[in-house]
Amino acid sequence: MRAPNEPTADWLSEILRQAGILRRGTVVRIEQQESAAFNSQLAFLRLHYSADAGDGLPTRVVLKRNLLVDWAIEAGAEEVKFYNLNASLPDHPPVTPPCYAAHYDETSGQSYLLLQDLSEGHAPPLMRDQQFGIGDGVPAPDQIEQVVDTLARFHAFWWQHPLLASGKFAMGYWSRNEERFAQYLQRRRRSWDELIAAEGEWLPADIRELYEWLFDRLPFHWEHYLEPRFRNQTHLTLIHGDAYFANFLCPRLPGAGATYLLDWQSSTVDLAGYDLANLIATFWTPAQRQQDKREQKMLRHYHDTLCAHGVVGYSWDMLLTDYRSGLIFWLLMPVQDRFGGAGKAYWWPKMQCLVAAFREWNCDALCS
Repeated sequence: MRAPNEPTADWLSEILRQAGILRRGTVVRIEQQESAAFNSQLAFLRLHYSADAGDGLPTRVVLKRNLLVDWAIEAGAEEVKFYNLNASLPDHPPVTPPCYAAHYDETSGQSYLLLQDLSEGHAPPLMRDQQFGIGDGVPAPDQIEQVVDTLARFHAFWWQHPLLASGKFAMGYWSRNEERFAQYLQRRRRSWDELIAAEGEWLPADIRELYEWLFDRLPFHWEHYLEPRFRNQTHLTLIHGDAYFANFLCPRLPGAGATYLLDWQSSTVDLAGYDLANLIATFWTPAQRQQDKREQKMLRHYHDTLCAHGVVGYSWDMLLTDYRSGLIFWLLMPVQDRFGGAGKAYWWPKMQCLVAAFREWNCDALCS
């Protein structure tokens, strides 16, 4: 059912009826508050029902709609696909907010999600500005544990899942086959050349040399580490693709509910290490990763949780190799961020953090 330009009480009544939630009565009034979002349109709605509607109905919901630009239309369609598939899997772990409706209209390119508003009891462990501000982007230890647990349970459910081979999700963002890898490398190289043309005068020589070396050696990494994994489809899972702390919702009171993950526009079949590198290394300095062995503890907790939820034959050393592969993949992301229009205040700190992680983890050994 398509969404009107502005949500109405009648439209919400019909949506909730179709979802089997509103069995009698109607929504008679809504209060609406728009919220700024850089990648979608968000409206927080408070619903008021007729007296005969009964109790226990959702009174606070979030209506998420896509922007009408090409990348956002595609992203919205992907997110709707994920939520609808998720709803068809009764044993899927509760890692997403309850969803009452998800719809994509191919003709108009418009999509929407109607989600439970969890903001009274949940909040991101880091706001977006905190996430991207070097030095103040570390959540509380209990929140870190909850986030890692949620990510591990999601990955464990999809580990070697039969649906991974169904074509519902893209197989390997850059690594599914030789042609895809060549296209990816060409795009990233073009983005790098533009970065050097504009920023080369001040970019440190050692960073420039590292990237030039990596572009030359990436084919080795693909051929020896990625191509066999995707040819044999071993130890693959569905990844989120944008697993920053700012995309999680943790209970405001520790232990008072599940921790959820938002923004499912980028899910692909890939190595779990890509999400882990995204979470841990994109905006943490070496000091932040190493403090109280934070990085190692997160990886260990992730692996323990993965194994506890049914993943077998995936050793600790295999996880560390995949994490290093994730660092290689993410090291190129700031280059693309700049090409896509991100400001230096975003991509340059991110690049410095990822360069440091790449070096500490000796990721060059996977490229030669």
